[in-house]
Amino acid sequence: MSFIDAIFEKAKANKKRVVIPESNNPSMMRAAVRAAEAGTADIIFVGDSNVLHSVAKENNIDLSGVSVVDIADTKYKEQLLERYGELPRRAISKKSAAKRMDTPLYVALIMEAVGDADCTFGGLDTTTYEFVMGASGILGLAPGVISASGMLLMEIDGYEGEQGNLFGMSDGAINTEPTADHLAGISVASCDTFTKLTGKEARCAFLSYSTDGSGDSPSVFRVREGLAKAKEARPDLKIDGEFQADAAIVKRVAAKKLTRESEVAGVANVLIFPDAAACNIATKLIQQFAPGKSYGPIYQGFAKPVLDCSRGDTEERIFANIAFCSVMAAGAEK
Repeated sequence: MSFIDAIFEKAKANKKRVVIPESNNPSMMRAAVRAAEAGTADIIFVGDSNVLHSVAKENNIDLSGVSVVDIADTKYKEQLLERYGELPRRAISKKSAAKRMDTPLYVALIMEAVGDADCTFGGLDTTTYEFVMGASGILGLAPGVISASGMLLMEIDGYEGEQGNLFGMSDGAINTEPTADHLAGISVASCDTFTKLTGKEARCAFLSYSTDGSGDSPSVFRVREGLAKAKEARPDLKIDGEFQADAAIVKRVAAKKLTRESEVAGVANVLIFPDAAACNIATKLIQQFAPGKSYGPIYQGFAKPVLDCSRGDTEERIFANIAFCSVMAAGAEK
């Protein structure tokens, strides 16, 4: 069974409620309706009900298998606000939340915050900045987390490394210039996410242009400091570095460049990039040049699960990402 087929089976076995605020986008609508029909998620659209049904009719999409929350339903929104205000832990005040209740994204996030949905999914018509600000404002961060992050899962067809062909790559979505503390948090969250979704033990490499002290610059010092903090925080995890990319994933190269033993070098499956530029460029080049599939970015560190897709995503990727929502929400329950 392929990785994504396993995700689909997990989603069907513990189907969750996925709320989608981008209800007027035909591509999003088709993929979400397909997910509902496949049984990987219970779909809830949030938006202008009249517009939503008009778009569905124009595109011959049957909405009978999904739920619709009308952004004009004042009574329901008032109930949401009351329940949000009663939460023992919330990121913003009830008054601040009330100012955002005309925006489908914020209504969807508040639905998740109070338990009417299990995961919020969007990004096709929403920028990463808008999505992250919304999730930060309504859901807040998990205890002990200093910053959310985003991990992309890349499945590379034909790659035959000892670690397999599935890689987690972080963080090309949120932390543009991460501090050492940020890098430590990103690595720990990425290891946990990777293991939850794949069932495989994470072997996490901090990447740089330097391998094990071959280079010296502020960026390398920051990576080394982040690595030390991550190891101190979670000594149970296999985390090592700093490595050049080839030393991290190719055992033959690691044997040449390292003079010490490492449980990660040459077999890494979780890659922590020194900044968002490096991660974003690398993952987009892989998407263009290497056959395979990518999923996410899967957001980590929020108090409740959310998932953001790329504005360039295909309907097939959207369909797959909705299954990830169910699996992530099921994992959050545990």
